[in-house]
Amino acid sequence: MTRRRPARKGEALTRTEQRIAELAAGGHTNRVIAAQLYVASSTVEQHLTRVYRKLGITRRHELRTIYLPLRGMRQEPGARGSRSR
Repeated sequence: MTRRRPARKGEALTRTEQRIAELAAGGHTNRVIAAQLYVASSTVEQHLTRVYRKLGITRRHELRTIYLPLRGMRQEPGARGSRSR
């Protein structure tokens, strides 16, 4: 098994991390994101953990206030709140 080095604040997000961060910031739950991307919910959680470290945040709602404006995006209408499950 290959071990990855821990994500560090300021590192660039991978394409998968970007997509998951966008969906999470848009208000989608981990379960919905997992279904859309055909991965397990635990995979979404792992990616979000790395996203949080790279962005220097600790809470899901911070994605909306930090990540979406960086990407020039808005929260999707009708998307669920910041619950992770």
